[in-house]
Amino acid sequence: MKSKGKTKNLFVYERLRKGIIEGTLKPGQKLVMASLATKFGTSETPIREAIRRLESDGYLTFTPHSGAVVTEINRQELSEIYLIRISLEALATRLAVPFINQDDLLWLKKKNDEMKAVVERDQYEKLARLNKDFHLRIYKAASLPRLYKMISDLWDAFERWPSIFTYIPERAASAIQEHEQIIEALETADVDRADDLMKEQKKKSLEALQKYMVKHHTGSPEMLEEIWQKQARN
Repeated sequence: MKSKGKTKNLFVYERLRKGIIEGTLKPGQKLVMASLATKFGTSETPIREAIRRLESDGYLTFTPHSGAVVTEINRQELSEIYLIRISLEALATRLAVPFINQDDLLWLKKKNDEMKAVVERDQYEKLARLNKDFHLRIYKAASLPRLYKMISDLWDAFERWPSIFTYIPERAASAIQEHEQIIEALETADVDRADDLMKEQKKKSLEALQKYMVKHHTGSPEMLEEIWQKQARN
């Protein structure tokens, strides 16, 4: 049912985008406009417009004879996204430090406690959203809307892949401890340490991701390792 205040195009776009990000629409899955029109109770025109926008955003690939297909994300793309995030998120953290207040710190501590509780219940599928909320709260404090949007868009793109905590659950406990260190650096307004800690956390997550991809997919890690080494030297 269409929400009030939203056009059919926007409503369909948001629902399909949410399905891709959350994984209910899988990479490689074909989207049939007639079926979607029936599902959303609309004509094919809003479906077509939503598909065009999703294609422009990189979520779908459209060819005249094959139709719309949810975009596949390869290992190189995943690593590239992560490497860009490392730089942008460290920058956002550095710029946010002077603006982090007590309300922010209390919120971050509470969010990290929620992550602890989820881990204790082995509900790793819930960690991705909590982790994203934790990080974006920090970056938003920098009050740089364009930088914040760039980071948010990269998180959204990465979310089309299952959460790292889902298939590498051992990263969860480490991430929570790393969050505690980040909060401490923010609390003491230690800009350099906050920057370093954010970079180090992303590096560890990337390394865990690379090992997983090499283990479960064909190919070798040499290319990914070379990219990381170049990034680390800069």
